[in-house]
Amino acid sequence: MGKSRDTALILKKIKKMNNLLLLNAVIIVVISVLTIYSATIHKTTLFYKREAFWGIIGIFVYLFFSFIDYRKYAKYYKLIYILNILILLSVYVVGVKRLGAQRWIDLGPISIQPSEIGKILVILTFSEFLVSKYRDRFIGLKSVLISFLHILPVFLLILKQPDLGTALILMMTYFVLIFIHGIDWKSIIIMVIIGIVSVPTAFFFFLKDYQKQRVLTFLNPEADLLGSGWNVTQSMIAIGSGGLYGKGFLNSTQSKLRFLPEAHTDFIGSVFLEERGFIGGIVLLGLYLILILQIVYIADTTEDKYGRLVCYGIASIFLFHLIINVGMIMGIMPVTGKPLLLMSYGGTSLLISFMMLGIVQSVKMYRD
Repeated sequence: MGKSRDTALILKKIKKMNNLLLLNAVIIVVISVLTIYSATIHKTTLFYKREAFWGIIGIFVYLFFSFIDYRKYAKYYKLIYILNILILLSVYVVGVKRLGAQRWIDLGPISIQPSEIGKILVILTFSEFLVSKYRDRFIGLKSVLISFLHILPVFLLILKQPDLGTALILMMTYFVLIFIHGIDWKSIIIMVIIGIVSVPTAFFFFLKDYQKQRVLTFLNPEADLLGSGWNVTQSMIAIGSGGLYGKGFLNSTQSKLRFLPEAHTDFIGSVFLEERGFIGGIVLLGLYLILILQIVYIADTTEDKYGRLVCYGIASIFLFHLIINVGMIMGIMPVTGKPLLLMSYGGTSLLISFMMLGIVQSVKMYRD
């Protein structure tokens, strides 16, 4: 009798699943594998095979987290917060340096990037912090500053790696969550003014030399075409040469002639736009917007405040990654090394993306 009841409950949950959410993500991953194949086939078949493998594993990760009641994260949010800090600290003990940053932990055949995990964990904990400490809304800068103390240790640990891009996404997601939860406009205006005033200070006193160079290159990439401006310039050439309909699959030249560095990771969008053109770009952008809008719809149709905040936090991560990466490859934003989620090559990023979508699906399935 008990097994029959459990089976009926599982079937009920399955019926409540938003199947379009997974289908949307899988379509993007298929496009990713094809584009990575095109960008790297002249060198090796390893990258696209690995991406396909992690994509398949990602589906199982998605299903696993879909069937975990999301409210358990709220119940154990303090333990999750401590775990997050420990994971981020571990990179300074057992982490390895790549490209001048200590962001990765090697686990034999795979590497993980703790900051990618840290983003989603801080959403799970900060959302419950807002609900439990400020049930309706909070007013005044004092409440804002106190709430910011929750994410400050995570922010500083990520910034120290250094991973400025992830730290900025964390900050923007923080502002989205406090806005969605409810905050008075006076505090918003004051924070905007403080943010504008602090930009020059941050540039001159907190950014490292290579980070300052990225900003200067963004403002004038032509100043050093063979140096710091190379990546962005070659990316814009690739995008521009794609025209309206693109050059066709396997016909990208910037990556095959090795003009475009990191073609399968940070600049995967440039390869896709060179091959698929403006029309292909609109289709890909549409897939991302549909994905994000589905997450927002699940949030808005959820009465539980915690589930709503978690969904908005996850939607923010996907949105800001999209804005930053697309802006970067088009030369309208500084190069920060942020991947295009579900599209750029990388096992950790792909699995975390599916994990986030699984949590969103859990909100859909377990909400009252």
